[in-house]
Amino acid sequence: MSVSPSPDSDRARLAAALRKIRAATGMSGNRFAQQLDWPQSRVSKIETGAQFPTDDDITAWLEAADAAAEHDAVTELLVRARVEAVSFRQAFKDQGGAVANQRMWLERNRRATTITQFHPALIPGLLQTAAYAREIVALPTGPADLADAPPEDVEQMVAVRIERQEVLYDPGKTVSLVIGEAALWTRFGSVETQLGQLDRLRALIGVRSVDLRILPFANPMPVPPLNGFLILDGSFVSVENLTGRVQFADPDEVAVYQRLFGHLHAAALAGDAAVELIQRVARQLTGSTS
Repeated sequence: MSVSPSPDSDRARLAAALRKIRAATGMSGNRFAQQLDWPQSRVSKIETGAQFPTDDDITAWLEAADAAAEHDAVTELLVRARVEAVSFRQAFKDQGGAVANQRMWLERNRRATTITQFHPALIPGLLQTAAYAREIVALPTGPADLADAPPEDVEQMVAVRIERQEVLYDPGKTVSLVIGEAALWTRFGSVETQLGQLDRLRALIGVRSVDLRILPFANPMPVPPLNGFLILDGSFVSVENLTGRVQFADPDEVAVYQRLFGHLHAAALAGDAAVELIQRVARQLTGSTS
C-alpha cells in the first residue's frame, strides 16, 4: 500500500537518499528499473516515498548503483523511517487543515485492499454515523481545539469521514473490524446519538464485505486492550493517542499487530450473537432515558 510521507519525515529523507544514489549513477529512473528488473513505477514510488522499501529492496538498490559504501547510512535511515510519530496539530498544518487530513485517509482507504482495525472503547471512523462523528470531532482532542478549525471545516471533515465509508461496500476489499463492548456504551454526546450509532452497527453486520465483531465484557481479553490500531494491507500500522499517532512500517512490528488482531478477532462475537449484544445495550440505554 502506498502512503506518501510528510516532507520532513525520516521516510522522506530515505526516499531522497535513494533518489540521490540512483541519480549519481547517471541512469534515468526507467534505465535503473531495467537494471533491477523492476517495473519503472516501483522505482518512482520508492524515490517519492509513496512505497516503503524492504531490506531486500535496499540491498538490490545499492548493488545496482554500485554504492555499497552507502549501506550503513541508508540502513540507519531505513530503521528510523520504519517508525514515525505524527502530531495531529502538525499534520493539520502540513496537509492544509483537518479536512485535508481526512481526505488523506480517504485516499489511503481507497488504495488499500485489506483494512483491519481494532478499538476497545470507540466506534472507528469507518463505522460512525454523521452525528456520532460530529460529537467526536467537537471534543477537546478534536480539530476544533487542536487546529482551530472553524465550524464549516468541522462539518466538511465529518462529510469526508462519511465518504470514506464507501469502502465498506467494495467487493474487492476485505474489511475486518473488532470493537470492544465498551464502545457500545461509551457516549460522547446524547443517548439518541448513541442509539443511532448502534442501529448503524446492526445494519453493517449484515453487509457481505464487512466482518464486524464485538468483544464482550463476558469473554476473557486475549490481549491487553491498551489502545486501538489500524492495519492497512498487512504492511502499515497506525496507533492513535490523544494528540497524534505512531505509524509502523517495520515488517516485524506489523506482524505483531496482525497476530494480536487474530486473537481479538477469534474471541469476539459475530453475526447474530453480535446483533443480540448490540440490541441488549440499546434496550438498556433506552431504559435509562425513559
